Amino acid sequence: EERRRTKTVCIGLHIRGRLALVVSVVEFFVFFCGRKMSRDPRENADMIITRVQTSHRGMGDYEKLAPKQYPPKTLRETHEGKYWKNYKTTSLQNQPGIVTDVFYSGSEDDTTFPCYLTATSSARVTMYNQNGTKVLKTFARFKDVAFSGVLRKDAKVLAVGGQSGIVQLFDVKTRNILRKFALHTGAVRAVRWSEMSNLSVGSSSDDTTVRIWDVSTGNCSQRFDGHKDYVRALESSPEQNDVWASGSYDHSVRLWDARVGRDAVMTMQHTGPVEDICWYPNARALVSCGGPEVIVWDVVKGASSFNVKDSNNSNTNRLMRLTNHQKTVMTVSVHKDCGPRTLSNNSRTNEYQPRLITGSLDGHVKVHEIDTFTVKHAAKFPGPVLCCSVSPDANAFTVGMANKTLCIRKRTKTRIADANAKPTPGPGAGKWKITLKSGFRIKRPRRMDAGTIGYFTRTGNAQPRLNDEIVRRRKRVRLQAHDRALRKFRFGDALDAALSNRRPEVVMAVIEDIEKRGGITKALANRDEHRLVPVLDFIVKYIANPRHTRDLIRLSQEILDLYGSDVGTNKRVDRCLNQLRERVMLELRLEDTLDKLSGMCGIIQNSY
Repeated sequence: EERRRTKTVCIGLHIRGRLALVVSVVEFFVFFCGRKMSRDPRENADMIITRVQTSHRGMGDYEKLAPKQYPPKTLRETHEGKYWKNYKTTSLQNQPGIVTDVFYSGSEDDTTFPCYLTATSSARVTMYNQNGTKVLKTFARFKDVAFSGVLRKDAKVLAVGGQSGIVQLFDVKTRNILRKFALHTGAVRAVRWSEMSNLSVGSSSDDTTVRIWDVSTGNCSQRFDGHKDYVRALESSPEQNDVWASGSYDHSVRLWDARVGRDAVMTMQHTGPVEDICWYPNARALVSCGGPEVIVWDVVKGASSFNVKDSNNSNTNRLMRLTNHQKTVMTVSVHKDCGPRTLSNNSRTNEYQPRLITGSLDGHVKVHEIDTFTVKHAAKFPGPVLCCSVSPDANAFTVGMANKTLCIRKRTKTRIADANAKPTPGPGAGKWKITLKSGFRIKRPRRMDAGTIGYFTRTGNAQPRLNDEIVRRRKRVRLQAHDRALRKFRFGDALDAALSNRRPEVVMAVIEDIEKRGGITKALANRDEHRLVPVLDFIVKYIANPRHTRDLIRLSQEILDLYGSDVGTNKRVDRCLNQLRERVMLELRLEDTLDKLSGMCGIIQNSY
């Protein structure tokens, strides 16, 4: 009996010890989970098992190293810049010579006219579709170089000047010559149709004259004299049929009125030889370009206060002088509506967005706002720009260059969508069930249920129902080369793999992770020439970047501590170290210059 009692006490003590151990383990996991125990022991057990499984599952997983994130740069792309970047190059045509003129037919006010593109190069005028992807016609019946091939609004007649001094009119459909005007004694560089009449065409020549031709009779209806040098620019007024403007190499821009006579009614002095001119859409201002300058003239003010005898008044009607180009501005145009109709806050406007477009020999085309004359966008082209034009609907943009290249850009998305266009059903719309209602046929999508084959052949895009049980598949984590090396604590291989990636965000993330683990010395030690030079090249390239300067300075100090005694033993390593020294010295000199400039600015500010 005593033995039985002793055995019972031992068993009780043993069970009590086991229970105490279980309670201790439970309390530990409760503390580890950060939650209070529930009164229901099943809930406590489920909670503990879940935490244990989660902890055990996470111990063997490796979390991918994310690239280092930096604060966004303060310089953001403007809304207008995003708009003009939607013009993508659809065609890059090689021409027989320099492209002297590009022109779009049609009208900005009337969309019923067809829109075609003509490009004049050497002794040929080529007619394209709006996108420039297809050649429609080629006019090559010229004995010498052709200039200024322009289509009439209806795209039925083509007018072309030439080096021989003859202005020719072609029937676009048959390519037959309709008229020949041969009264000029010099090369005809500019030919323009009247904006108000289809039976009037003007031409300017190197013989210093401007002539207006009557297409119906074939005679010269008006001759304007007054220029003293080559006349290279001519434009018709968009509001009056009898008013023309011309620009010459004698640095003058002159306005002519056929109702007054052969003399100019207004003269404005440009700062250099005038290459091109254009009117504002309301005919109240005129723009001329020559040299690196673009000047906007107030025609209405000049007409009311200009005195022909007083040459000092020639600049009283000058509105603005733009000097945004480095070389001669060869082309200028004002489009009535080619700016973004969607504002920066994503709201749409029905107002016209006119823009002033200039092209220069420096290879840049710049878009200006015509009220404040600020540059809204600038585009760089692979050659000197001689001419540029925007289609009437502003969906295509063409540039002609001196390197015999014609560049056509088209918007990836139509600028103004047709409000009357009906949306078409996209792919994957599913099956349709036809029912009859009030005599009309109405298409309705059939409900997806177990009675249809589509219910059993659903793809991954199908949405689950409310009562469906979702079984998620665990995705396999694909590790990069530097992640696999970091997982095995091979810090040197991880740094080499990150450098081969050539992304500074990834390299800096790997360096920072290695520093946190205390393995930066191990990652840089025992490197030969082929493994040390990429590290030095990366430091030389990015040490001046403020985002990476602090971390790369520490890395450079570590490299100098490890390999300072080996300087002079390898030419490639010595060259990289010299480049690093020069880069650091350059930054120090720049800091000294900025300090001096800051002191000067402080003195100037304190003086006021």
